[in-house]
Amino acid sequence: MRIANNIIFIAVVSLAACIEGWQRGTRSMNSNETLLDSYEDESHERLKLKQREFLLTKEMDGQPVECCPSISEMTEPLGGKDENGDIVQLYSGDHMTKQRFYELSCRQEVVDKPCRFLDNKLHNQSKCVQKYSFSYAIIKTNHEHLRHEHHGNSPSSGSNWYLGYIRVRSGCACEVTPRTKRKRSSHRKNRKGGNHGGNHHKKAYEDPLKT
Repeated sequence: MRIANNIIFIAVVSLAACIEGWQRGTRSMNSNETLLDSYEDESHERLKLKQREFLLTKEMDGQPVECCPSISEMTEPLGGKDENGDIVQLYSGDHMTKQRFYELSCRQEVVDKPCRFLDNKLHNQSKCVQKYSFSYAIIKTNHEHLRHEHHGNSPSSGSNWYLGYIRVRSGCACEVTPRTKRKRSSHRKNRKGGNHGGNHHKKAYEDPLKT
């Protein structure tokens, strides 16, 4: 009964969070779908400021959009990674007790591509990156020390199942990498060193008419 109660509680909480997140994700996803067709062309071509503003005004009617479009998904994984990076098995029963997770994934066509609507100077320094977070889940592991670290949260005595965490996709973020500065100090020193004393090696002028 204890494991069943825990599963039902997690299912109810997860379902409420999933419904709310799905509604937000659906609105966000729908608002970005009209821009996805032109994403590849825009990623390779630097649009001017007026062109970017026109694209937003025309296609999105002034609504906010994502620099890195994402897609909302409802997943039912059988396994995953915990907060320590270890592979764990997820509890999976019948249809009522299956664990479902609301995830936000980067669209395939935007992963590692330049972010949208950035200034031209930062266009090539930016890229869309998948982000992750952790969610409660009933998991199973073969490592005894990992189960003890969770302070005995096992649903039932003698069971390998316990309440832990699993990594889930939480969004698509835009990352900008600063440019690396070129080292010019040594080059300048060499140039100064080459000029210094250079006049001492110049040959004296000889008038060819005197010879």
